[in-house]
Amino acid sequence: MSLGARLKTFHPASVLAWMLAWGIFGIDLLLPVGYAVPLLYVPLLILTLRSTRPGGTYGVAALATVLTVAEFVFYHEVGDLQAGAFNRALAIVAVWVTAVGITLHQRSEVRERESRRQLDDVRFALDQSAIVASTDAQGRITYVNDQFCAISRYSREELLGQDHRIINSGLHPPEFFRGLWQTISSGRIWRGEIRNRAKDGSFYWVDTTIVPFLDAEGRPERYTDIRHDITERKASDAALRQQQSLAQLGRMAAVVAHEVRNPLAAMRGALQILQGRLTDTTPATIIKEIINRIDALTAIVQDLLQFARPTPPRLAVVALDDLVRETVTLLENDPQFARVTVTVEPCACTAVIDLNQMKVVLTNLLINSAQAMKGQGAIHISTRLDEEAHELQIRDTGPGMSEEAAAHLFEPFFTTKHQGTGLGLATARRVLEGHGGTLTFQSPAGGGTIAIVRLPGPGPR
Repeated sequence: MSLGARLKTFHPASVLAWMLAWGIFGIDLLLPVGYAVPLLYVPLLILTLRSTRPGGTYGVAALATVLTVAEFVFYHEVGDLQAGAFNRALAIVAVWVTAVGITLHQRSEVRERESRRQLDDVRFALDQSAIVASTDAQGRITYVNDQFCAISRYSREELLGQDHRIINSGLHPPEFFRGLWQTISSGRIWRGEIRNRAKDGSFYWVDTTIVPFLDAEGRPERYTDIRHDITERKASDAALRQQQSLAQLGRMAAVVAHEVRNPLAAMRGALQILQGRLTDTTPATIIKEIINRIDALTAIVQDLLQFARPTPPRLAVVALDDLVRETVTLLENDPQFARVTVTVEPCACTAVIDLNQMKVVLTNLLINSAQAMKGQGAIHISTRLDEEAHELQIRDTGPGMSEEAAAHLFEPFFTTKHQGTGLGLATARRVLEGHGGTLTFQSPAGGGTIAIVRLPGPGPR
């Protein structure tokens, strides 16, 4: 390897020290041997502190030693030996003591830099794969990574200085968080699953590990939270549970269809015959009431069968105005709509749907709106076409939707009303999913509820 190539392997400070060593050697040649010029090599070694190669320091020390000995042996008379021997020996010892000290310091710095680099690598890897936050002993957020900001929809400035109540979803009871704090404040690690609320109101689940860091007295001085997004897993688990429930419900529906619906139909027919033959008004009225009760029970059974055993849609091109008009007309004689005003905003649009199934969807949504308004108010129906789908909105003037109702909106058998099976919205969503559509709800700040139905379609007529 050439001298230039060798020099490139050393830090520039080491190369400069080598060059200056020859300058000191020249000065030593010009002065009498009694002068302690070789001690100038000691501060020269300090230049190599910035070098990451201990060999550079030892190289400069070796060069200083060779030059000191060479100048003393070859360029001075024997009579000078006694005068300069002590200075030369002292300089060489000082050079090597300094070189060893600098080398130990360099190796320590190399280890520290390597440790910091490894920690930075671990932190980078953790930031790429996990949601990380740190808090002080009082729980105030002191650090969040980009993943935390992305999933919470909050900026870093909005989060720092706050506590984690800013993302509390309200799902977990106070006892849940009291137990969490009791664990980490005692210096133990807490692990669990938490549902949080993002800034935009959406919910997300995280698998959380909270690690307390203790001070010299064994008390937590800060906490680090490491979280992983498990929202999709929780949704998949819920979907699997729902699928299993639906399978069980389907088997039960088959029994209901055979053991309940058929006897009800026979009983209704027999009662109708008996009613037709009675002349007394009172028994006829009682039988009519029994028939009404049987009809209500039959409707419940039909809702259950429709939800548990949905039929594939029979698709056809349908004018949405016709769908809305026919559904509203069908409900005009319902007592729940006696004091409800329904307005329809026309739209010359068509969609590929099953007309009868979509009538069931709109009927459920309109009845829900009427019941939410307690049979008095206004419903406005509008349809618009965007680049991706048809959007049909049903807006009512009711009190709006509570947070509890919104959380359980599409759960089968969940209802806030005294009557009904709680299958209406669940059935409506299943029908829309079969059409490739969606059903969502909004509760504006001014009150009321907006049901939004999105359907694929071929465009305007």
